[in-house]
Amino acid sequence: MAVSLRTPWLRARQAAWRRRAARDGELLYVAIGDSAAQGIGARMPSGYVSRLAERLDRASGRSVRTVNLSRYGARLDDAIAEQLPRLAALEHEPDLVTVAVGANDMRAFDPARFAASLDALLAALPPHTIVADVPCFHFGPREGDAVVASRMIESRVRAAGLAFAPLHRVTEARRKWGAFAEFAWDQFHPSAIGYRVWESAFAGAVARRGKALRRG
Repeated sequence: MAVSLRTPWLRARQAAWRRRAARDGELLYVAIGDSAAQGIGARMPSGYVSRLAERLDRASGRSVRTVNLSRYGARLDDAIAEQLPRLAALEHEPDLVTVAVGANDMRAFDPARFAASLDALLAALPPHTIVADVPCFHFGPREGDAVVASRMIESRVRAAGLAFAPLHRVTEARRKWGAFAEFAWDQFHPSAIGYRVWESAFAGAVARRGKALRRG
């Protein structure tokens, strides 16, 4: 779905994330991604990034500042060109980074280009990054590409020594006609219920990271 970056509701969502980034916190959590990381399809703070920040808070016992670098419509190359420089420019090194990007690359999937971009992205990420694969598209030809891309992501993420979030597996497990409530009105973005499923892909790795960041 094509959406102008000047759309009022999208500007409002981006402003809300900027306000959250201005809050103080003992830990810094940075999200890299696309519209799903923005939480499009659900009211704030019902997206998976907000939920993961809360999970990190609970697991660590420390307050969390969230900086969301994601952009609506972002592909791998956009994350590299726009979001990685902003990550590198942060004043403090993040305690946790999550990455969920690549679904928009399925519109015109080129495996060789995808692999090259993925390698460039992974090489620039901090060691405590959790990287998700591509969500299940459930039906249609893009799902075949999503399976290939997800396998590619998992093997490269593990080879890089980063934590892997099995987003495709947890969303594929929900593939049934009764799962409509897990999608927003556009039947593309997750709803608040759907973002709980997305959160589950990251939950274990975030909890482990939080425990490692506990005082004493």
